Amino acid sequence: MTDTHGEGAVRLGEITAIHARLREDATALDDARARAATELPGWSRGHVLTHLGDLARAFARQARYAVEGRTVEVYDGGRPGRDAAIERGAGRSAAQLREALEDGLTQLEEAWAELGPDDWGLRCAYRDADLLATQLCWWREPHIHYADLGTGYRPEEWGDALGAHLVGYLLPRLPDDRTTVLLSADTARRWEHGSGAPTTVHGTQNTLAAWLAGRSATQLPKAYGTTDSLPDLGPWP
Repeated sequence: MTDTHGEGAVRLGEITAIHARLREDATALDDARARAATELPGWSRGHVLTHLGDLARAFARQARYAVEGRTVEVYDGGRPGRDAAIERGAGRSAAQLREALEDGLTQLEEAWAELGPDDWGLRCAYRDADLLATQLCWWREPHIHYADLGTGYRPEEWGDALGAHLVGYLLPRLPDDRTTVLLSADTARRWEHGSGAPTTVHGTQNTLAAWLAGRSATQLPKAYGTTDSLPDLGPWP
């Protein structure tokens, strides 16, 4: 995976900013608000905050091991271990959720602060890739899940680079047996996936990104072509 130092620095700056906003909003959650449901099926705000704290700690561990030339699984016990930990942690008090989130964000910030520009190319266990893959994932995850919290942050606030990245990253969710052309009304960017009968999906870049991510924006994008219905989305890549 290739990257430039400038692009990475911009992403890390955006990550630092979203950490600050998450920390601030988390202080306003009491126990009742932490129990409130989100738009994610079966997930409360406690689930979302637990997942963010756990993933931040997991990526901090990926970085620490990578600089030692070692790899370690992302979550102890793999995906089942991840899911079980989220369920165990989701019911904690708001204060405990904030503490766990703060611990994860701090661990990640400290681990990444030790990395030099070339260290992002070190191999890690996350998707059998390099540390840059964890940076890109963490660029996506807090912004998407922050919107899930329903505390005021919306997909419409995603930055231009993040919105474009999300659309490109999530293109594999589109069906392969039809040609889907995505047209961004506000950036003039164009993406295409699949082959077969064509469908054009039109909307703002962040509307397209939110739809592909399975999140709700103020408006859904519009589909035109052999069918005017939005394509069914496949699993997350």
